[in-house]
Parts: sequence; C-alpha cells; structure tokens
Amino acid sequence: MRTILSIQGGMASGKTTLARALEDAYPELHVYYENPYPIVQKRKELGLDIRTEDGFVENQRLFIQAEIERFRHFPDGHIILDRGPEDLEFYTLHYPQIHGHDWDMEFRLKTELEALRSCRSDQILYLQAPDHLLQERRDADQERTRQSFEQHQPLWALEEKWYEQFSVYPIDTTAKTSEQVRQTAMQLLAFEKFI
Repeated sequence: MRTILSIQGGMASGKTTLARALEDAYPELHVYYENPYPIVQKRKELGLDIRTEDGFVENQRLFIQAEIERFRHFPDGHIILDRGPEDLEFYTLHYPQIHGHDWDMEFRLKTELEALRSCRSDQILYLQAPDHLLQERRDADQERTRQSFEQHQPLWALEEKWYEQFSVYPIDTTAKTSEQVRQTAMQLLAFEKFI
C-alpha cells in the first residue's frame, strides 16, 4: 500500500526545501522532485509553441503522460512529491484562461485529464506566501533561475483557492524559517499518521 503526500505552492514558496528536509529527517520516505526539463527539451525538439492552442495541448499531453507513467511506477510506502498531479491538472485548465485564451482543455484533453484524475495525492501541504515574498525568495535563490516566474505569478491566487477541493493543509511560510516550516509540516504529518 502507498500513501502520497504532495507539497504544493507558488514558485519559491519552499516546496523543494521542505521535500529535502523531510527526506533527510525520514530516509524511509520515497521523495520525488519536480523535473520538467526532459519534457521541455522534447517540446523544443518537436517545435511546440505553447502560445498556440495546438502547441499547448501537445505540450500538456506530454506532461500528463509522463505524470501518469510516474504514478504507475511508485513503490509501496510513503511517497512525497515536490508538486503533484493536481498541479498539472490546474495548470492545464487555467494557464490558457489567465493569458486571455478561450481554449477548452476539458474537451481537447478529455481522455488525458480523466486518466490524470485517477492519480491523486492522499494529502497536500500547500505552502503559502505573499507574491512580494515569493519574488524576494526567487531573486535571492542562487541555485535556480525560475525563468517562467512572471508568467506563472497570476495563477497563484487562483491556485490556492482551487486546492481547497482536496485534502489540503495550508502552511503560511511568510514569517517562518525553513526549519519552522519543516517542524510545522512534521507536526501535521504526525497528527495525520503519515510519518
């Protein structure tokens, strides 16, 4: 049997930092990190332009297929995801709208979205922080460039509300150090008997 926890939130909210901290604290956990780069590379090779409807549809199809395949290969046990399938579903449905497109992703990717919706996290930790703080964290980060930060920023307010339909535990990271976020997450996970 497996139990899946995903860590969600805007860019630079501390998802990867928290996943690493939990992995260090609990080596028996299976931790999977977000890695869009192979699909981004494939998108480039295929010449897909995600600013067009057909390009966006094909791009999302690649991401959804990869996520479904990833889910199929998860081992039994406790799994932590640095971003989960719910994030991919949200992005697929809402990115076009935020950027002024009236593309019907429910229709265009009906089969893929149905399959993706069979891949769900059992619990979600949603890391909250105001936009200005996410911007400061991004600017201070020496490890990652986050080149798509501005194009994703309009999604975050919508995203946080969208996650309310799931079993989600919000953690306000605004005034917390990464250690305090880790401690809060560990308390929530212990309470839910995840760890």
